[in-house]
Amino acid sequence: MTDLVLRPMTPQDLGDVLALQAKGYPAALHDSAEAFLSRMALAPTLNLVAHDGGGLRGYLVSHPWAAGSPPPVDSVLPTAAPQDCWYVHDLSVAEAARGLGLARRLLIAGRDAAQALGLTRSELIAVEGAAPFWRRQGWSLPAIIAPELAAKAAGYGSSAVFMACEDIAAL
Repeated sequence: MTDLVLRPMTPQDLGDVLALQAKGYPAALHDSAEAFLSRMALAPTLNLVAHDGGGLRGYLVSHPWAAGSPPPVDSVLPTAAPQDCWYVHDLSVAEAARGLGLARRLLIAGRDAAQALGLTRSELIAVEGAAPFWRRQGWSLPAIIAPELAAKAAGYGSSAVFMACEDIAAL
């Protein structure tokens, strides 16, 4: 992966991105092309792809959003959304690129772009048992989660949990 390039996601990447999403997530967690496009429109610098000579190796989908209010799966976001937190919506790495530090590279690039926008806090919903991965990256479970926030997280599946990082500079 020496020739790996990280760059902003474009509409031309969507076919490969949707294919990788289909390999990594159950159908109930799939986002449509329209949902991806809305996130790219909201925050072009926070949606990244990683390519090498073999094609797409991973992607990060993230955007500014209102803290404590994760959007539902497959939602099309408005372009004038509240922007007080870096919401990490999706991170996926192709099986052939796992274990090579690509997820970390995508997250660091996303964090740097979020900081450039003035964002200092991050939130996400860990799905499919991924909470231990996100803990290693610097996110944690809040001590108290409001019932309505817990209900939103449950919309991402029975094992989904809401997580936050109070200071993304520490990631």
